[in-house]
Amino acid sequence: MKVLLLTTTVLLSSGVQAESWTLSADSWARPRDGGSVATMAPLPEVIRHWEADAGRALVIRYPGGEEGQLWALELRSWLVALGVPQDSQELVAGSDRADRIEIVLSR
Repeated sequence: MKVLLLTTTVLLSSGVQAESWTLSADSWARPRDGGSVATMAPLPEVIRHWEADAGRALVIRYPGGEEGQLWALELRSWLVALGVPQDSQELVAGSDRADRIEIVLSR
């Protein structure tokens, strides 16, 4: 427990921030086109952070099942259209919640 507390304190004091975002099913359920997806929170911020260090990958953790997989595949296609190459994206089943996709910028 002391080690965990010490590690957390060191990370917080060093300014290391987790670069992760969530995309809700409610946001995604709206009609989509190039303009709406390009401005859909949190995608502009995700892309800006990825562009700042394009050598990193976006891990897209989606809800399991066919519906979650279809959602992730469509999101990946939109990200490609917005300039993030498919080989810079990794799809992973197993979001914590069925109503959101988690996007993490990996190191």
